[in-house]
Amino acid sequence: MSSESTTPAGTGFEQVDETVRYQGRMVRMSTLHFRGPDGEEFERDFVHHPGAVAVLPITDDGSYVLVRQYRTPLGRETLELPAGVRDKHGEDAAAAAARELAEETGYVAATLVPMVSVHTAPGFTNEEVSIFVGTGLRQEAPEADGIEEQHMSVVELSPAEFDEVVASGEMTDAKTILAVYQYRCEGFLGA
Repeated sequence: MSSESTTPAGTGFEQVDETVRYQGRMVRMSTLHFRGPDGEEFERDFVHHPGAVAVLPITDDGSYVLVRQYRTPLGRETLELPAGVRDKHGEDAAAAAARELAEETGYVAATLVPMVSVHTAPGFTNEEVSIFVGTGLRQEAPEADGIEEQHMSVVELSPAEFDEVVASGEMTDAKTILAVYQYRCEGFLGA
């Protein structure tokens, strides 16, 4: 149990305790105990996450480089941005993004620029994904780091092909859809 409060001042909500239910290699699952603005106490299950990074790699012809990989929680392959957990102690987000891009695709980006950070499911986890745009891609050999990465494939989609994949329902990865449309809406780097 921990009595450390992580609730910002002024919200009217106060974390009063935490019961750790599971501590894994990557996540910690807890029941958080809170007191609301009216004094009522309540509990919420919560997954602590170290954070993640993702890269929207853009080829010189404007195509998006994605990966098709098996996702164990879904029991199927997904099409998504190269991404990974920030699980290397002391590694900053940009270095983690460059590492994940190389491991999963074999690409190295001459330019890697932060675009947006998003919370994936704020109702039960604090996971934050920092998304970068990678340009000036140079192909090298992939440096697969895990079994999923050893069996993933790299897919390049034009913007029109990407839209078709989203419209068909094949694309279900929220960070990927958000990243591409954020990139387009912002006119990021001249998109």
